[in-house]
Parts: sequence; structure tokens; C-alpha cells
Amino acid sequence: MRHPPAPSNDAAATAASDDALLDGLLQLAVEGHTDETQFQRIGEEVFTRLLDTYGVDSGTPRTR
Repeated sequence: MRHPPAPSNDAAATAASDDALLDGLLQLAVEGHTDETQFQRIGEEVFTRLLDTYGVDSGTPRTR
């Protein structure tokens, strides 16, 4: 039986970093701190990572 390769240290570190970003964003939202600079900064980083990973050039300008 073949097993998929274990994730590399880089992939594991990126996943942990992604988890930390999303957790931080969620905590700020739950606490009602959505107007703070930190929430905006984390949200923009998450948005950028999502575009880098899944983004498709739809021909519309990026508004962020």
C-alpha cells in the first residue's frame, strides 16, 4: 500500500502560518475589533494568499 508523501517542512510551516492568520482574524471578529488596523492587515494578507493560490484573472481590476 502506497502512502502519500509527508508534507515538506515548508508546506507544514505555511499551513501553520495560514492557520494562525485565520485564527487571529476570527478572534478579532468575534471580539468585535473589525475596525482595527490589525484586522485590516490580516484580512488583506489572507485575501492576497487566496488570490495567489486560487485567483483567476477575470479581466476585472482588483479593487483591494
